[in-house]
Amino acid sequence: MRVKAASFPELRRVFSGYLHEDVLAESGTAGEALRTFWADAAPDERRRFQRELVRFLAQTASLDFDDLRDLVQQLGSRWMPPSREALVALLTSASNLSEPSPR
Repeated sequence: MRVKAASFPELRRVFSGYLHEDVLAESGTAGEALRTFWADAAPDERRRFQRELVRFLAQTASLDFDDLRDLVQQLGSRWMPPSREALVALLTSASNLSEPSPR
């Protein structure tokens, strides 16, 4: 099965908006960038993100790592995971974030 970036519009929006070329300078880490997204996002955006993450992780579990990195880049991320495990850990922790405290 071929996994297409177009199947994940919310991930594309988040990855291009928060895991962009200045991610490390602005956020320090990819994880912190996704926490910033979470704090900025409306509840419906968070739900879409979580649903797509679950589907993304399931559909990419058997992809070759190079193909997975290509897909992450097609989704707009300029942060490149050093390993499949690092990507899964980042996305799993991002999908388990709780509702932000009211400001």
